[in-house]
Amino acid sequence: MALKESLWFVAAVCMIFVLKSWSKSTQSLLLVGGLSMIFAIRLIAPPPVTDIHVIDIIDAKQNGDRIRYLAEVQQQQIIVATTLDEDTTLDYERIGQRCEVTLHESPVLPQLNDGGFDEARWMRTERLSGKYEVERFGKCSDTPGFDGNGRRVRQEWMARIEQLPVKQALYIEALVLGEDRLMDQTTMERFKRFGLLHAIVISGSHIAFLIWTMLGVLKKIRLTRERRFELVLFLLPLYGWLTEWSAPVMRAVGVAMILLCCHRFNRRPDPVAVVATVGAFQLAFSYTSLYDVGFQLTVGLTVFLLLSRRMWDGIKRPWNWLLISVWAQIMTSLVLQLTEQTELSIWSPVLNILLGGWIEWVILPLSFLASMTVLIPTAPTILQLHGQAVALLDYSLALAERLPLPSSALHLFSFPVWLAVAAGVMGGWWVAERRWFGHLIPLVCLLTASTVLDHRTEERITFVDVGQGDSTVIEKDGETFVIDTGGVFSLSKRPPLRPFDPGSQIVAPFLSTRAETRIDGLILTHADHDHIGGLAGLLRKVKVDTIYLGQYDNQDEKRQELIKQIERTGTRIQFVRTGQQIRPWLNVIAPSGTEEEENDRSIVLLAEVAEHRILLTGDASIQQEEKWHVGKVDILKAGHHGSKTSTGEKMLERVDPETVIISAGRNNRYGHPHAEVLERTRGRTVIRTDQAGMITCSAMGCEPMLK
Repeated sequence: MALKESLWFVAAVCMIFVLKSWSKSTQSLLLVGGLSMIFAIRLIAPPPVTDIHVIDIIDAKQNGDRIRYLAEVQQQQIIVATTLDEDTTLDYERIGQRCEVTLHESPVLPQLNDGGFDEARWMRTERLSGKYEVERFGKCSDTPGFDGNGRRVRQEWMARIEQLPVKQALYIEALVLGEDRLMDQTTMERFKRFGLLHAIVISGSHIAFLIWTMLGVLKKIRLTRERRFELVLFLLPLYGWLTEWSAPVMRAVGVAMILLCCHRFNRRPDPVAVVATVGAFQLAFSYTSLYDVGFQLTVGLTVFLLLSRRMWDGIKRPWNWLLISVWAQIMTSLVLQLTEQTELSIWSPVLNILLGGWIEWVILPLSFLASMTVLIPTAPTILQLHGQAVALLDYSLALAERLPLPSSALHLFSFPVWLAVAAGVMGGWWVAERRWFGHLIPLVCLLTASTVLDHRTEERITFVDVGQGDSTVIEKDGETFVIDTGGVFSLSKRPPLRPFDPGSQIVAPFLSTRAETRIDGLILTHADHDHIGGLAGLLRKVKVDTIYLGQYDNQDEKRQELIKQIERTGTRIQFVRTGQQIRPWLNVIAPSGTEEEENDRSIVLLAEVAEHRILLTGDASIQQEEKWHVGKVDILKAGHHGSKTSTGEKMLERVDPETVIISAGRNNRYGHPHAEVLERTRGRTVIRTDQAGMITCSAMGCEPMLK
C-alpha cells in the first residue's frame, strides 16, 4: 500500500518490520494471501460517475443556511451541497431517502495555503467520487434495504436527542453515535488546543464500557456465561452499523470481538497481534485509512502503549498515568506533524487525565443512559446529572484557556528534520525503559528542532490566499508582521455553528506552521470587512504585541466599532501616517490623515524584505497613488484586489515592478481582477492568489503554492 501511494519511508519501515517478524506458518500465509486478495479487489477503480438523476442520502451536516449531504450513486459516494429554503429549519429528514435531483459539478480545490485545508486530499482519502451543487430536488422516497432502514432509525434517534439542550445533545451524539453535526466552533477549538479530541469520539474505551454494561445487564437476567458472550458478539456489529462503521469504530469493535471470541473459548491472544490484524484488515479494505489521523492515532498509539508496558510497571500511580499521557501527547504530535498540526499544549497531559477521565468515567456513561431516556422516558434525574456534568466540563475548558502558556507552537518540520526527531523519540523510548532521563529525550527533541528552525527562518513575504480579501505576512529580523486578516461576508439567515473565518482558519494555521503563537505587529490597512473580518478569529488564536491603524479622527461608525473590538482584547493600538517608520525596513507611505473615502484611508507600506523592495497598496485609488513618493520597486501588490479604480498606468510606470501580486477570490462577484488592470500589467510577471493560491516571495523569487 505504501509503495502504491509512493510513501517510500513508510514502505521501508514496514519492510523491516515484516522481515523481522515474518513467520512461515500456515496461518500467516493464509492471512497475507487473504489480505492481498481483498486489497487487489478494492484497488480496481470504479467507472466515473455519470448522468446522476437519483441519489441515496447517507448522511448530512448543516451549517447555517448550507447543508452538505453524503450521498451514494452508482455504488460510489459523492458530496452534494445545497442552500436551505427560508421556511426550512432543519433538512436532515432526507437521510435514508432516495431522491431525484438535478446537479451541477463543483470544482474540488487543492491545498491553497500552508497549514490550510486540502479539499482534494480529503476527497481522495474519503474515496469520494465527486462534489456537486443541487439545482433542484425532486421526489424523495425511502431507500430500500437494511442500510436505508438503519439510517432512518439512526436519524430518528438523533432527532429525539436534539430536542435536549444543545450542549447535552452534542456530547450524546458524539460519544454514543460518533456524530459531530452539533459541534460548535468554540468547543472544537478548545478540544483541539488541549489535545482532547480523542476523548469525544468513539474509541476502545467506549466499546469497553458498552460491553461491560451489556454483560452486566445480561448477568442480571441470569443468562449463562456462554450465552452472554454470544449475545454481546451479536449486538456489537449492530452498534457498529448504527454508527456507520467509522474507522475508529471499526477498529474498536473488531478488536473487542476478537478478544471476546478468545475469552469465550478460554484463549489468551497477544493483544499486539490482535490490534495489528484488525488494522491490516482495515487497510486492505480501505487503504486510504492510512491517511486518516484517527486511524493513525488509534492503531499507532495502541500498539505503542502495548509495546511499552514494561516502561510503566515500575512507576507508581498517578505518576504512571501522567507519564503515559505525556508520551501519548508526544507521539500524537509526531504523527500530526505529518498533517501540519503544530500546536502543543503543555497542559495536555494533566488535562487528559483530569478532563479526559471526567469524559470517560462520568459523561460517557451518562450519555449512554441519556440516549436511552429519549427512547424510553424515565425520571429526569439522569438528564439533570448529564447536564451538570457537561456544564462542569465546559467551565473547566474555559478556565484552562486562561492558564499561563496554554499552548506552545512547533515549527512544521521538513521531512529530514521530522525523520531526525522521530529517531530521537524512538531512542528516548528505548532509553526510558532503562533510565529515568529517557522520558525527557522526546520532549527535548521536539523543542530543539523547533527552536533551531525558528532561528534559521529566512526572510520572506507571503501573500496568503484568503479568498476575496487581503492578508500578508512578513518575516524579517526575527519578527513577524501580519497585514490585514481577510474577511468573508455571510448571507446566512441562520447563525452557523462553525462559521468560516479566514483569521482563525487560514491566517492562524499558516502562522502555526511557522511556530508563531505571538506576533510583533498586526497592521490593519483600513476598516473594510474583507481586510479586518478575520480579526477576532486571529486574536483568539494568536497574541499580538501592537495593532497599527491609520491616523484619523475615527469618529465614523465603522472606525469606532473596529477600535472597540481591539480594545476589548486589551491589545495595544498605535496610529500611523505618512512618513513614519514601523520598522527601519517598513515605511508608511500613506495615509496623510485627510482622506475622505475608507479605501483611500488605506495604510500604504514600502517594505524591504528578502532583497526586494515591495509596495503594498491596500485599497487606495488611482487619485491617491499620484500623491505617493516612491521610486522603483521589485514587487507591487495591486490595489483593491485588481479593481480598475486602482493600480493606474502612471503609478506602474513610476514604480516599474517586475512582479505584480493580485489577491482576489475565485469567481468573486466583483469581477476582480478587472480586464483593464490585466491589460495595464501586460508584460510583467502577474501572479494571482485566485489562480496560484498562497504566494511566497524570498531572495530566490516568488513561488506560488499551485504550480
